[in-house]
Amino acid sequence: MAGKDMAAKIAALGRLCGISAEYLDNFGRRHRTSQSTYRALLTAMGVPWEDPGELERELAHRRLAPYDRLLPPVLVTSQASRPGRVLAFPWTPDPQPHRRFAVRWQITDEAGRQDTWETAVQGPAHPVSRQAADGCRTRLELTLPAGLDLGYHDLQLQVSAGPGQETGRARLIVAPPRAYLPPGLAAGKRLWGFNVPLYALRSANNWGLGDFRDLSALTDWAASLGAAFVGVNPLHAPAPAVKGVPSPYSPTSRLWFNFLYLDLEAAPELAASPEAQALLASPGFRRRQARLRREPLVPYPGVFRLKHRVLELLYRTFLDRHGPPEAPRTPRGREFARYLAAGGDSQAKFGLYQALADFLQQTDWRRWPRDYRTPDNPAVAEFSRQHGPAIHLHQYGQWLAATQLQGVCHRARHQGLPFSLYQDLALGAAPGGFDTWAHQELFALKAELGAPADVFNPRGQSWGIPPLIPWRSRQRGHQFFIDLLRANAPAGGMLRLDHVMGLFRLFWIPRGREASAGAYVNYPARELLAILCLESVRRRTLIIGEDLGTVPPAVRRDLGKRQVFSYRVFFFERDPAGGFQAPADYPRRAMAAVTTHDLPTLTGFWQGRDLELKRALHLYPNPQLADADAATREQDRRRMVAALENLRLLPPGAGAAPHSESCPKALPAAVLEYLAQSEAALLEVRLEEVFNVAEQQNLPGTRREHPNWNRKLPLTLEEMRRHPEPAQLAARLNRYRMRGDFGGGG
Repeated sequence: MAGKDMAAKIAALGRLCGISAEYLDNFGRRHRTSQSTYRALLTAMGVPWEDPGELERELAHRRLAPYDRLLPPVLVTSQASRPGRVLAFPWTPDPQPHRRFAVRWQITDEAGRQDTWETAVQGPAHPVSRQAADGCRTRLELTLPAGLDLGYHDLQLQVSAGPGQETGRARLIVAPPRAYLPPGLAAGKRLWGFNVPLYALRSANNWGLGDFRDLSALTDWAASLGAAFVGVNPLHAPAPAVKGVPSPYSPTSRLWFNFLYLDLEAAPELAASPEAQALLASPGFRRRQARLRREPLVPYPGVFRLKHRVLELLYRTFLDRHGPPEAPRTPRGREFARYLAAGGDSQAKFGLYQALADFLQQTDWRRWPRDYRTPDNPAVAEFSRQHGPAIHLHQYGQWLAATQLQGVCHRARHQGLPFSLYQDLALGAAPGGFDTWAHQELFALKAELGAPADVFNPRGQSWGIPPLIPWRSRQRGHQFFIDLLRANAPAGGMLRLDHVMGLFRLFWIPRGREASAGAYVNYPARELLAILCLESVRRRTLIIGEDLGTVPPAVRRDLGKRQVFSYRVFFFERDPAGGFQAPADYPRRAMAAVTTHDLPTLTGFWQGRDLELKRALHLYPNPQLADADAATREQDRRRMVAALENLRLLPPGAGAAPHSESCPKALPAAVLEYLAQSEAALLEVRLEEVFNVAEQQNLPGTRREHPNWNRKLPLTLEEMRRHPEPAQLAARLNRYRMRGDFGGGG
């Protein structure tokens, strides 16, 4: 095969696998996907292309794939008054017009209820046919039975045409047309609330890292100020043995919780464990706790060692009093057994993975001995039989975490907050963590997710997390995505989807290469959005999509139609002249925020701290771009002052000298009041803005060069409650956004 011919066929195969041929970046520049990128990403997907014969066969297979089976793996219909329609491709020996088909439906719902229908369908007069591997397939439009309930259904379809008969199977998703919208927001309420990096909370009693007791106390304080919600960073499980700083956006698993957030002193087993009580009361343990609390950065390894040691003592007490899960002796023991049964295979594998990582002293399964690298290996089964207590220890920690988080949500509702909790779902998980070990077939481990160059990240970004392979997810009915939503969407709360554009397309970068070598890969958005709306309505969870970066206009339109709230950041919301967008021009169905964890704080933005760091760490492609950013930042300070003064939000003289040396003390509260006046239904107030923190939580493009994900807040919770500024800020915000009667929201 000639070189040009092979290159054209590789590009065609890449497009059939969802790789986009080109994209436009935020600067309006067009980028075409290179031949080397096509090849690297096809390899990452596990698609053969190197041998010319294999390439031809794979091309033929992909071209015929939509027609090479009776039904696709996933079908979506909306619950509406009129019956939905689906396409089927029955096999026939020839595309004979007016062929009559006998159709038999069997639909089984989630409760196991089964219904069967039979009907006859006339084929099209001018059939649209495709030559398939087993003959000829004809496009047939079928009407679904009416009155299907919302949910996931197992659809089996049998089609007969003359002597031929074929059976197909699909996951049928009957979804609402839109995500859940609380009545209070639908009626025009405008609310505000806090967002906090939970790990960064200081308090008088935590162990050096914010925990669920701190979160509950923060909820009480927020309620007293008139806030409507409290948001947190992703609560996903980190690597099982923390040796560094775990990013909440690159966890070992998005399906399970971070046990470091446990308040172990609230565990029921503590009262019955003399060993644990003695340890907690010992002078040495108390000194270590106090030292960890005094650390300026979150001391993850130290917190891990203390909490893991106490958790082991508590679980030993649990076993002594309540028995193992296989033979529980008490009501509490049976409760734990029910929890494990409800968690199913995923729960069992998670405990097994954690125990293996402990045993092998290695958190990356790709570096384990070969026999342990796949969950279905006999060596893994043997390990499971021999290490039951070690496995159940980690599952016990998950049970405590789930119970305590549920208690936080209950407390929030008891305090009158309209939302139980505002949680964050990360885009992906670490390449060597539990999710990729347990679901290896779903992930492209030779690729990384990232983003093309933009104003804040001129080199682009590579996030180090492997992408889901879209067509493999579809082959499995998107069960992993369903499980993710169920694990993270708080009932009666809010869920923010990090990089919501991932429902439509994701920027894949071949592992080990620069972001400039990346390309977009398309995802089955209609199916993923249907699942999102269904789970949102079932759990009465408001969905917020973080739609920042390179966002095609059609994506925001599609999300808006489904009542997925937009996420609007003050820094990015500009009018045509480059000034800050007027409050009246913010969209109604949106969460307004000053900044995010990946951007400078307002004080840091004013001072240009992010620009200094990027220059010092050589994150600029060239010095000219750094100089241009500095000039733009000075102009932005002037624009910010002008916008605030236009609404008389700054005291006289407060913005007279918009330079980078110091941020006017009145500025953060003024910007928050500016956003409080906006049309956006929700306003997110980060605690860093309340206390004029200059350093940002994460600097994209860095790993060890910047202390990401471990900066503590400057004050303890107790000091925050006594500080006058939060109450003064709340009074300003409450002029425009009152919680009041929310109208029976979540």
